[in-house]
Amino acid sequence: MTTQEQSEMMDPPMGKSVVGTSTLPQNDLEKSVMAGLDEEKVNDLAKCLFTLNNRRYGPIAGAYVAVCTKPDEEWCVGQLNADRAKPIILFEDKVFNSPELAQQEAMRLKQERGEPPPCRNH
Repeated sequence: MTTQEQSEMMDPPMGKSVVGTSTLPQNDLEKSVMAGLDEEKVNDLAKCLFTLNNRRYGPIAGAYVAVCTKPDEEWCVGQLNADRAKPIILFEDKVFNSPELAQQEAMRLKQERGEPPPCRNH
């Protein structure tokens, strides 16, 4: 995690075992996807992602996914993110009309960035 990314994370409350969160706001696509989700389940997901990311906050290298943003109509590329308020970063400029196209773009992005798959043992 870069120094900038570290400074963009809120400090967790003292004495609390809480997964941190970014101070960066959600984009419009993230807001629409996250609206109405069960907060406890999102927190559980964030804890799992934090563990997957070797107990570090922030984007998980190599963990790109296709996310349905409008049922049977629209999918976009996202990156898993160890953050309780934003467990997935959605790329507003990578929106497609099929899950296959979004998956292909996710794979292309991973290869372009040369990121290995996530691994807890780094």
